Amino acid sequence: MPAQRRSRSTVIVAILIATLVLTASLAWEAQQAARSHRATAENVLRDYSRVAAWEFARVGKQRLLAAMNDDLGEVQAAVRGGRIEAALGADKPCGNGCAAPHTVLTAFTGSLSDSRFTFAGAPVDDAVRTLLAKVVDDARRKPEAFTCPTLRLIRVNGVPSVIVWRPAYAGSRDPTGLVGFIADPPFVARIFEHIVAHTSLLPPSLVPAGAKINSALSVRVSTASGEPVYASAVDWSTYEGNQQLAPDYDRLNLAVALRPEAAGGLVIGGLPRERLPLVIGLLALTVGLVVVALVQLRREAELSRMRSDFVSGVSHELRTPLAQIRMFSETLLLGRVRSPAEGQRSLEIIARETQRLIQLVENVLLFSRGERSQPTVAREAAQLAPILRDVVESFVPLASARRVRLATAIDETVSANVDAAALRQILLNLLDNAVKYGPAGQQVTVGLCVSDDGARIYVDDEGPGVAPAEADRIWEPFNRLARTATATGGTGIGLAIVHQLTALHGGRAWVEPAPSGGARFIIEIPGAWTSAAVSAAVA
Repeated sequence: MPAQRRSRSTVIVAILIATLVLTASLAWEAQQAARSHRATAENVLRDYSRVAAWEFARVGKQRLLAAMNDDLGEVQAAVRGGRIEAALGADKPCGNGCAAPHTVLTAFTGSLSDSRFTFAGAPVDDAVRTLLAKVVDDARRKPEAFTCPTLRLIRVNGVPSVIVWRPAYAGSRDPTGLVGFIADPPFVARIFEHIVAHTSLLPPSLVPAGAKINSALSVRVSTASGEPVYASAVDWSTYEGNQQLAPDYDRLNLAVALRPEAAGGLVIGGLPRERLPLVIGLLALTVGLVVVALVQLRREAELSRMRSDFVSGVSHELRTPLAQIRMFSETLLLGRVRSPAEGQRSLEIIARETQRLIQLVENVLLFSRGERSQPTVAREAAQLAPILRDVVESFVPLASARRVRLATAIDETVSANVDAAALRQILLNLLDNAVKYGPAGQQVTVGLCVSDDGARIYVDDEGPGVAPAEADRIWEPFNRLARTATATGGTGIGLAIVHQLTALHGGRAWVEPAPSGGARFIIEIPGAWTSAAVSAAVA
């Protein structure tokens, strides 16, 4: 390859590699930017859910405290009236305007001085008594800590219930007893249900106009041990905020999550889509284009080499016969022949070299037409033996120049539908190949016979033969065996033309070892018959 072309190829390869590296870098940066953008948007959504959880906990504590104080006030009023059972009943509204009903199952009072309790309503089990005894004991030890209403979610006689109490005073600063009640679970659940239904947990700026309150949220309330108390919806997402209430509220866990289908609407422009498939696709496309460009560059270099070899081969093939023609024609023109026999020999050499030129030009023209468009052949019924003998006789002068003997083994009865001119070109190329790549003094045999598949024409030489691994490659244009590529000149298109013209006849061409030890090049043309068979059919 010339230095200028090599330098140009190096620059192109460097540019392609730089393009690939730059594209990979841009793809990486784009993916990182998209990932960062999505992470930022997801963090914003998690912040929104944390804000909603904080608001849920704030309002929940207010509503729970109001509901607890309302019912505790009723119990305390009933105690002062001497009828504690008056605090019992169903369909009591929850506090602070909550219309969801609940039922007070049991009301009770207790004395801190003697730990005596009075119960009205449904009986309580030992677990409740043990809990209240501990509350009284703690209040005696730390009266300053016994100041606020307290709520616990427990099981009474195996049934989930809510127990609530607060200190009772009798004209002194320190509590003298406690008052409380046991209610069914809706006491807590319906308070949170009312909050979700009527109180927006997100700032108004984040709620679309006309949207239902908290339609973008799912909430869960559970005990500290994870037992569910209330859940607004089954849909959940990773955009979640959590709050835990104080011990006075039994450390209830409040979780708020943005519903998956609504999360994107809370971010301007929506959640960024995953760009990885697109980035990978663009990167793969770039890699593919770079690979195609490199393949094309390599093919261009290969075509350039083949063109150079072809021009060199054609020039060599033209120079030799032209030099011979010029030398002997000048000899004849200048009258330098010493005898009529020498003049006759000069004319024979001129005729022989002219035939070589004609064959070379025919090959180039055939190959050129085959490259531009699909060539055609005009097939007619013909006896093959006369055509083959005529070609062999015309090739004798060329073979004699290399001291090659031509022999024939031709079946005179074989006929087939062929293009006579194309068949001549096929045989001339096979003979030229055998003479050119075989040793001087060899015998080349041309044979014709009938096989089950048609007329079989073969040319045997005594050359080095063809390795099985290269048996298919030799029929391709510009492909020559490694051992002959530099030892012998040639255009590299002779066998390619043989293969092409044989295929146009619907036949096939192949090479196999010859009985003489060289190579046997065979072409097979379908639809052959013999004269004897025709005669028998007519009879």
